[in-house]
Order: sequence, then structure tokens, then C-alpha cells
Amino acid sequence: MCEREQFGRSRRAAGAATVFMAGIVLGSCGGGTSGTSLDAGPAQTTLTVEASDVDGDGLQYRWRVNGGTVLDANARTTTWTLPDGPGLHFAYVLVSDRRGGYVQQQYAVSSDPLGTAATVPAPRNYAASSVADFDGATMRLRFISGGTLMFTPAAGGVPGARSVYLPDVLVQVYDHTTSAMVFSGTTDVSGELSLPKLPANRSYDVTCATSQSARMTNCGQFAANDVSTVTVRTAAATDDRNLRLHGHVADTDGAVCGIQDEYFGVHSAATVQLQQSDGLPLGAAVRVNRFGDYALDAAVPVDASLKLAVACEGLQTTADVPPPAATGYTKDQLVELSVTLANHRPSIARMVANGLDGNIRGSMVLPETGALSNSLPGALQFLSYKAIDTRQSGCMYYRALGAVSDCDAQGNASGAISFDDWKRAMNFAPYTQGNTEFSATYVNKMDLNLVRKMVATKVDSTHIAFYVCNHPGPITQDQADVDAALGVALANQKQVACVAMESTPSGGVNGGAPITKFFVFGPDGGLLTSVNLDGRGEKYVPGACVACHGGTGYNGRFPEQGSPSPYLGSNFLAFDTGNYLFGSDSRLTENAQGESLYQLNQLVLATQASLTSPTSRLIQGFYPNGSHTLDKTYLPPAWQNAAANQPQAAKFYREVVATSCRTCHASLVSPRYDWDSTLLSKGMAQFCGGTADLASNASMPNALISRDRLMQRAQADTELQGLLNDFLGCSTPLPDPVFPRR
Repeated sequence: MCEREQFGRSRRAAGAATVFMAGIVLGSCGGGTSGTSLDAGPAQTTLTVEASDVDGDGLQYRWRVNGGTVLDANARTTTWTLPDGPGLHFAYVLVSDRRGGYVQQQYAVSSDPLGTAATVPAPRNYAASSVADFDGATMRLRFISGGTLMFTPAAGGVPGARSVYLPDVLVQVYDHTTSAMVFSGTTDVSGELSLPKLPANRSYDVTCATSQSARMTNCGQFAANDVSTVTVRTAAATDDRNLRLHGHVADTDGAVCGIQDEYFGVHSAATVQLQQSDGLPLGAAVRVNRFGDYALDAAVPVDASLKLAVACEGLQTTADVPPPAATGYTKDQLVELSVTLANHRPSIARMVANGLDGNIRGSMVLPETGALSNSLPGALQFLSYKAIDTRQSGCMYYRALGAVSDCDAQGNASGAISFDDWKRAMNFAPYTQGNTEFSATYVNKMDLNLVRKMVATKVDSTHIAFYVCNHPGPITQDQADVDAALGVALANQKQVACVAMESTPSGGVNGGAPITKFFVFGPDGGLLTSVNLDGRGEKYVPGACVACHGGTGYNGRFPEQGSPSPYLGSNFLAFDTGNYLFGSDSRLTENAQGESLYQLNQLVLATQASLTSPTSRLIQGFYPNGSHTLDKTYLPPAWQNAAANQPQAAKFYREVVATSCRTCHASLVSPRYDWDSTLLSKGMAQFCGGTADLASNASMPNALISRDRLMQRAQADTELQGLLNDFLGCSTPLPDPVFPRR
């Protein structure tokens, strides 16, 4: 048997067998395990990676798979036993040079040709957990060094300002009224931390210290009224801490040393430590943030001779701190010291899987050639602006829903329900009890480029559920390729995962009203805790879902301890057919499925708490005057008014907002993001970038395919470029100040 998987958006070329993937594969993990593989049957697969390092460093290998088992050996070759049953499965290798350089590669293999049957688990009852809850808000704090920190390009030139996010800040939060401490913790490598749910309509005081040796000082106050990210600027250095030092640390190839990877459980960052000229440390080592920047303050003699020790795993170096001005080091003098580490990331030339007979199985997963997203590297660039969950927090979310009975310290679940258990609880076929199912099959070309087989039902006003089984999308948007991809999906081949959502009550949470819940099930029906939506690696639920579905009761990370509420404040998305591709088969055309899509939108409408919510208004606008045919020319009132004075507003809404923004933005349920009722303004850091706020720069659209497709259209349409400039202030993302985006 010899097969080559063609999925995603591949470039057609003679003899090309490589897969180009960017934002289009919904993979999943959680079922895969590491360990010794003893199965010598047809499912056994040999994985081999060819990697090298220009510095001659010895390489280290880590392996993970999203299904089946893999031997996590520190070797370039390992054994993967594919899971029983059909489906498209993914293997990952993380290669490091032990000096902070990392590279990852993905590989896809279908187990469909093996013809094995998936194990049918014993049925489990699925029922919502009863969790105590209260009216409150979930906050995220982001700590930034005080003052304006300027950085000088390595090759010289004009300095630029960069906000330096501070890792390992000691933080304490107090109730302003009672003075009781409600939280204590430290910031992560992004300079952020997520607070537990706090009682609403109250004020809280924040104290912080930038290092273990610094004293706790007042860092401000915030009100817990709504989900929000609060930026906290730490105070400038005090008289007793007279040195203010900042800079950028990067490898020779420009990469930031280290990695933050929740899927592999690897967290590594460079550190900097201030020292006297004789090597005596002046304070503890400070982590460099995920953008490669650092800032520290210290008490030093005004005329001291100092150096900075920089370490990243097995790599160490020192650099002389610039001497002070004639008056000596003072708290009002900003000192810059950037360091280049003599290292390069490893590179991967090839990865291949072979069956026992030696024939190749599957193929590598690579970015789409020429895509804009290639210039925005890193797993944290997409689908992570709202949150980054972990294996532990993903399991805890399922426990809060009642989908698993417990989670161990590593985030592994026990007593998990299956897809069949969930369908039985939601009255889907073959467990219907008088309820009607509605379904549609299409390709979401502007979102993830997946074939989506959508099914939904309504048991009663408090029990509405959807599920969508996902398969690879077409190679191109040509009708022949669309039909071919739909044919594969309808034959139930190369299924990646089924995502389920329900709107049901969960104990006394949300006042007993229904809440939106998310589940991911693998091809074998097993419950999974993470998804790979864009080829940038596995991201855990619920953050991977909240990225688009919103979460007014969630910000940053689902709690990893205690008995947290499952209420996220998320929403269902409207079915926006102008962004879909349909088949030419008489059963799969848009017209043939128009009534089903209308009914699906009505079920989404029924999940909304108000007919005036952004998603409700959007769906009602789709179907004016009782029509059951979606109006693709829909223009909301705010944009109609704008078009009266600026006719191009209508084109901008329909070709940018409607294709790349509105369904996700509507689900966020915030006037700040509701672009149906709010016109855009120029200079948006989230789209254009180029500002000192690195965390926000070019973060929207937060879906890789949406950004790539918008930019591809803009590059081919000068009028659209002009519209982007008129309404957003740019037609392509701008680079970060001084150093490339990470």
C-alpha cells in the first residue's frame, strides 16, 4: 500500500506530493499517548525526520501524536501505532539544539486504508455538573515596564519604542473595600496573568514587584465590571533602584531564544542577570519575554562597572553594560543593552512515515507558499489573542461540563464521554425522540477551508445542539476540486474531528439559563482536549473555541484548580453563506441547501438571549421581510448611513467586514467589537500593527486563513487596497518597531 494524503490547499505542480497547509486543518489531540509501542500489525508506522544544525550542535527530539501511541524517543526515528478505525491523524516532532533553538514539524497520515474498526466504548451517562457560581467578572492583567523604552536597530538607524511586557512580576490583588487579598501570583513570559472570577461591581487594588529583591509597590486599581485585559504599567525605578536597563535578546538568525509550547509541555526562555565586573550577581536572573525583550531595575553604585550575563539553556555569554553619564547611573537615565546570541535554530529538511512494507504513508504538513501568514511566525500568532489554555485547563473545562469524571495532575482525563454518549444525551440520530434534525454540507472557504458536515437539532427552548464533522478542504476553489473534497467527506474518509456545541442549562450557572458549551471528538469518537485549526500546532479548549465564539465570562485561561464554573459567555456563529463553497451535485448546491441553512440560522437565533444581540441582528438582517433566502448584499443600518455620505463604505463592509470579520465579531458581544453597528477607524493596531503594543499588533483577523485570503484579494485589487487604507489606515500589516514580529 502506498498513499499520499492530499488535504488542505496544495499547490498543483508536476510530481508535487508535498502538502501546503495554512489555517485549514482542524486536527485534534488528547487521545494520543507516548510510551512503548508493541503492536507489529499494519497500524505500526515508522516516523523519521531529517534535521540539521549549522552550528554543529547535537539535536534533541520529542514526539507527540494526536491519536494512537508513539514512542517518545530522543531519536530521529520512532514508532507510531495508528489508532484503530478510520480518520486523518497527525504526528509532531519538536527538534531542539539544547541551546534555545527549536523547530517543529507536522505530518499527516490517514488510517482509512487500514480498514480497522474503532473500539466501541461502554456507554456513559452525560449530565451537566452542578457548580456553585456567582455574579462576577474574569480579568487578565498585563504588566508593562513604566516609561517609554526606546530600542536601537542592530544595524543602526532610527530608534523605536517597544512596550516591554514583564515576566515573573510578583502580583497581589486586594479588595479595595475590605483590604482582603483575593489573589497572589506571578506573570508569565508574556507579562500576563489571569485572575480568578471576582465579584462584580467592586474595585480592586494591585500591588506588584518587578523582582524578588524589589519591594511591593502600588501598581494601580481596576473595577471588575466586565471581562477585560487591564494593562498595568509598573512604576519607574525609585531612588534606591537607580539603574534602569532594557534591551533585546535574539539569536544570530533573529529568532527569540527558547519556546513556549503547551502541547509538548516545553517552556524555555533566555534570562538576563546583572553582575558586577567581577561576576558577583546583583539580583536574581530575569526572564526575557516572548518577544525577546527585557527590562530590569537595580540598586547599583552610581559609577559602577557592570556586565549582563545572558543564558539560554546551554548557551551563555556576557556583555558590558554601557557606562553611565558623567552624573552616574540615575533612575532618570534609560540604559539600553541588546545582545545577539551566537546560535541558529535547527532546520528540518524532510519528515516521512513508512508502513511495515516500507511504503510511504501520508505527507508533511507545510505552510501555503507565498501566504502572508508566513511572515507572522509562531504558534501564538493566531487563535490565541483571547486565551491560551493548557492540557490541565482543557481537562478542567470538560470536568466542569460533566464530560469527564476527573483530571490528574498532568491534565489526563478519566471517565470521559464519547461522541455517541453526547449524541444520545442531545437526542441526535439514532436517538431522536420526535425532534427534527437539520443539516448542510459545505466548505467554509474564508475561515478554515474545511469541508463541514453540519447537523443541528432543538429538543426544546433550553436544549439546542449542533455538531460538525470536519474533513480537509479543497486544493483550490475550482469547482472540480470542491466537488472532490466534498466527495471524500461524504464517503466519511479522512475525518479529522467532530466539534459539538450545545446551548443547555448547567445547574445554577448563569441564573439557570442555557450556556454555550464546546466539545471536540476524534474520528474514533473519543473526547479530545485540543485542536489544530491553522497548522500552527495544537491549542487546547476552551481557548481555541473562545478565539472566535467569544467569551464574556472568560479571559486568558480556564482555571486549573478548584471547581470553576463552565460558563464562558460564548455564542454560536451565524451561517454566512457568502463565505462558503458548495458542490455541483444537485443535493449539495447552495439553492438545494438554502432552506436547511435558513433553519440552522434560526436555531442559532434561538440560542441568543436577546433579539437585539449582534448575532441576532445579523441573522435577522440576512432574511428580510420573511425571506428564507440569505441576502448576501446585506448592509446594516450604521453602514447604510455611512454609505449615504461615503459610497465606498458599502463596498468595504461587504468585501472586508462581511468576509473576514463579522461572524466572529458579533459573537464577542461587545460594542467595542461589534462592527455591524460601529464604523472602523484608522490606525487600528490589531490590524495594521507597527505600534509599541506588540501583543496587539497585527493580531486581527485572528484566524490565519481569514487574514491570508483578505490579503490575497487586496494584493490583486488596487481598489480594495485603497479601501483598507481609507478605513483601517493600511493595506498590509506593518512590521513591529525595530525587530521582526515573533
